[in-house]
Amino acid sequence: MTTSHIPVPVSPFQLKLKQFCIWIETKFECRIARLAFALHMAIATAVFCAILYVQKIWLADARWPLWTVSGLLFAWAAFWAILQIVRRFHDLGRTGSLFWAVSIPYWALWKLIGLFPHQWIVWVVLCAVPIWITLQLFLKSGTEGASRFER
Repeated sequence: MTTSHIPVPVSPFQLKLKQFCIWIETKFECRIARLAFALHMAIATAVFCAILYVQKIWLADARWPLWTVSGLLFAWAAFWAILQIVRRFHDLGRTGSLFWAVSIPYWALWKLIGLFPHQWIVWVVLCAVPIWITLQLFLKSGTEGASRFER
């Protein structure tokens, strides 16, 4: 005997959480044009710089709740920036997974320049493909018509 015909009780919180997850998922399926993308990236950069400035100057000796709030704001800004990059890839007719092909080399470059400051040109050469992809995000026009990533 199966219980597939018996509905599972769902709390209002679970319904809200499901709606939120669906809303987030649909945000990743949208497209964004070049100018809007550049504007969003400029705003994200300003937010990142402001948070890092506040952490360095004002929160140097602060207690953990303030650091937690600033960390959550930083995480929200990072999520928002990732969302815009994925949307831009979708506008170019590419998969949003290319975000990792761009971000991981840049992260490695940032870490390796700290370890080997005099060898920075080698790491920039190794990041030639991610640099080219990043330039395409800002300069290449999007595809015409419906994207295969839109519902």
